[in-house]
Parts: sequence; C-alpha cells; structure tokens
Amino acid sequence: MRVYQSSFVVVAILVGCRVQAPTQVVQQQITNLRPDPRVTAVSGESWLVHLNRSFGDTSMGKTGRLGPGPQEVDRLPLPVETVATSSGPEVVLHGSDLYRLNCQGCHGESGQGAPPEINSVINPVRATSAEVVVARMKPTGMEITYREAAKLAQQSRHALLERLHKGGESMPAFSHLDDGEIRILVAYLGRLAEVPGSATRESSVRESRVRVGELIVKSTCHTCHGAAGTDPGPRELMEGAIPPLSMLTARKNQSEFIRKVTRGAPVLIGEPAMPGRGRMPVFYYLTDEEAADVYLYLALYPPSERSSPEALVAASVAGPPSRNGPGSPVHALLVSRAALDQDPSTQTAELATAAFPWITPFVAIALAGGLYFTFREFRRLTGESVGRPAIDRAVSTQRGKQAAVVSLDPSSQLVFCNDTKATTR
Repeated sequence: MRVYQSSFVVVAILVGCRVQAPTQVVQQQITNLRPDPRVTAVSGESWLVHLNRSFGDTSMGKTGRLGPGPQEVDRLPLPVETVATSSGPEVVLHGSDLYRLNCQGCHGESGQGAPPEINSVINPVRATSAEVVVARMKPTGMEITYREAAKLAQQSRHALLERLHKGGESMPAFSHLDDGEIRILVAYLGRLAEVPGSATRESSVRESRVRVGELIVKSTCHTCHGAAGTDPGPRELMEGAIPPLSMLTARKNQSEFIRKVTRGAPVLIGEPAMPGRGRMPVFYYLTDEEAADVYLYLALYPPSERSSPEALVAASVAGPPSRNGPGSPVHALLVSRAALDQDPSTQTAELATAAFPWITPFVAIALAGGLYFTFREFRRLTGESVGRPAIDRAVSTQRGKQAAVVSLDPSSQLVFCNDTKATTR
C-alpha cells in the first residue's frame, strides 16, 4: 500500500507541473507587448548634477533656440487634445538622424561644439583617416608613410569609439547605443568632417517609435532633467529647479508637450507666479512625431531613481492620468497592459514560468525518493517471505516435542534438562 501511495504522489507532482506549464499562445502575447527589447527606462541624476554644474554655467543641451517670451502668449495657438501620429510603428534613421537625436544638443548642427567647454568632433574624426593624416602632415614638413598613418588612424578610431561607449571627463557615455547604431553614426561623423570615402560607408537602421523616444531622452533630455524627483513649483523654477523627467507627462498633455519641445511655450515662474520665457531651449530640429515619441516613451517606461534590469511598462490599475484620456494611443497601450496583468490565466502562466526552473529539481528529488522507498519496501517484504517457512518449521518441531513429553506415564516424575531431554526417576 505504501508503494502505491508513494507512486501516486510522484504522478500527482508530474501532473501538476504539466498543468502549470504556460501555453505558447500566452508567451507569444507577452512577447508581442515588447516590440523592442533594447528599450529601458531612464534612471538616475542628470548629467549636469553628476558634473556638479548649474544650468546657467554650462552650454550643454543649449544648442536649441530660445523659446517665446510672455508677451507672445496671446499669439501662441491654443493646445488641442490631438495626438501626433506617424506613418508606421517603425522609422528609418540615417546617420544624420542619429547625430541629430544624440549629439546635436551639445555639439551643434556642424559638430563644432561650444569651445572651450564642449569640444569639436571634427578634428578627432579626421584623425581616424590615414589619408587625412598624411595630407595634414605634409604642410608641416613631417613626412610619414601611409603605413604609419594607418596605424595612427587606427589608434584614433579606437579612442573615438572608446569615448562614445564610455564617455569622458565632461561627456556622458552613450552606452544605450548598440554597435550598429554607432557604426552608422561614426560614418556620418566622417561625412560631417569631410573625410574622403565616408559617404560610401553610410547606411541606415530601422527603429521602433519608442526607441526613437529613448534615444532623445537619454542623449538630450537627461543632460539637464533628472529621471525622478518632486515637481517644482513656480518659485522653485525661478530659483533654478528643473522638473524631473518623471513629471513631464503629468505637467503637460501630449499636444502641449510637443509644442513646448519643438516651438516653445511660456511657463509660470516666480512668486507670485507669472508667465515667463523659462530656461528650456526649443529643439527646433526635432519633428512633432519625434517629440510625440519622447512623450510615449516617458509614459510607457516611467523614469526611476535607479536603473532596472528589465524594461518596465507602466500599467496602473486605476488608469493613466486624465490628460492621457480615452482614445489616445498612450491610454490604449496602458489599458491593454493593465488588462493583461489582471487576467488570472495570464498571471498563472507567468507564475508558472517563473517557478518552472525550481519545479524540475524538486520533481527529480521526489522521483529518486519514491524509487528508493519502493526498493527498500520490496527488499523488506522479500526478506519476510523467505524467512517465514523456517520459522514455521521451528515452531512445529518445538510443539511436537512438548506433546511427546506430556504423553509419558502420569505416575512418573518429569525432569526437564535444557528443555530438550526428559528422564524418569
């Protein structure tokens, strides 16, 4: 009976594991909600805070134009509850686009930077070309072979890539760019620096809309705006506070956000609060669709104080803010994710997926224990069946001897010696 019970427990465990395994359909649904696994939420302090610099003491992030002043409030179009749309879920970016989204905020349109604080990218890029190195050495009277120039160019290219990946003393690291994006960006930098043959090396890359928003936020917005924090009031804004990225979607709806980024808009500052020009430059080189991508990225991937190993998608049970009302793409995406998170079958599948690596060794241990218990019981029962006939024969012999003693003459006296011998006196 015990053998059957242990076998039943093992089978029940196996059946339970089979029931909890998620279906491929659920896995596919979860995968479809993450169109670009590279995208992660922005986190941490702004680059200016990292450098311990105030907004007024730097040229970083200020290559845009100054926004309209308070006297122009009446001439600005009123915000409408419309959402900018794009031609599709993906967009083709060229090297010039990657430079515009990642580098132009500090280095400017021409790449000359803002010396002495922000260096030019032109000369470091020219140093990566052996032809340019040879051509620049000749006027100085320093003859150099092409082989020597190629070695110097290779060293310069390595230093340039190192700066892009790891940053420098005043330049942040562009670790969010993958190798393909950096290759395309460097090819455009060569054309910007008029390096021979750079145009033939240029190519393009397809990016999701939310990826475009991530590039702008991490390369441009995060220079001045911290990821998270409290929302400053008019008085704090006058004193130099900068709103965190986590509050931008709450401060403005998408239409207002697009206008603020691409064309500028006054802001209430001071005490008492009055319309003012503010400090944020206007990024005229960004399109309305790209500004909308920034808003979408901030809504779907809420900024946080610390970095997260996974891309987090906002899904509030209570629903998004009222400004992202019904009918907007942001609201639709948030609601669909919230519905998926509340689905019991989906929750069961996700829990089973997380627990499955731990169930496998448990099942193996249970099987080994069941087999050991079964083998031990079998040996015990086999031993009992083999020893029982011998015991029965010994008992029968003893009973026969006792019966023989009792059958002797009743008048005789019985003397037992060692329980096996009887004599008569």
